[in-house]
Amino acid sequence: MLRLCLPTRAGYVRNFSHDKPRKPETHYEVLNIRNDCSSREVRNAFVQLSKLYHPDVKSNAASPERTARFVQISEAYKTLIKPQRRRDYDDSLLWQPPRSDRSPVGETVNPGQAWDVRPNYDPNPGPYYGIRGLKRVSNWQVVVVLMALGFFGALFGFTSVRSSFQLSRQIQDEISAEANSHHAAVVADAQKYGNEEQVRRMVDRMSRSPFNQSSAK
Repeated sequence: MLRLCLPTRAGYVRNFSHDKPRKPETHYEVLNIRNDCSSREVRNAFVQLSKLYHPDVKSNAASPERTARFVQISEAYKTLIKPQRRRDYDDSLLWQPPRSDRSPVGETVNPGQAWDVRPNYDPNPGPYYGIRGLKRVSNWQVVVVLMALGFFGALFGFTSVRSSFQLSRQIQDEISAEANSHHAAVVADAQKYGNEEQVRRMVDRMSRSPFNQSSAK
């Protein structure tokens, strides 16, 4: 194994014999896409990888590695899906010097150690809705309940409008029947007693009117 020793004032010996550190993945490598891909390809790659690494998948619930991988996938998607953030990230890749060109002085990280990605979630969460004993409801159950509420709401609204229309029509029919009855009675009196009797009755009613009596006084 090759060792390069340089004399220093304190007799310090630098050792560059360690293995070349593993280069961290770029966001494009995390999503397994090309650097010149479109936004649609970024979105499609994120959807496909989410189906494999999402924490809600039962097979991933007990796997911290897959959960950590999903955190990397989410971060890569958030960066590459926004045009401005993607341009800034591409610029950072162009100006970032390779690992071998950096000074090893002061580095305390183990080159062979993988990145320690810690997801920002609690591995032992409390009750999902904040109520102990109340389990989480799946999405399809929520959809079924909302559809049922919408159906019953529409049925109630239709019934209410129909009942209101029928009641309004019944009231109008009663008013119309009363008006027809009064008109028929007036016509019958006119045919029975003649015009002179009708005029006499009208004058008699006008004379008994309170308004006419007060005017006479």
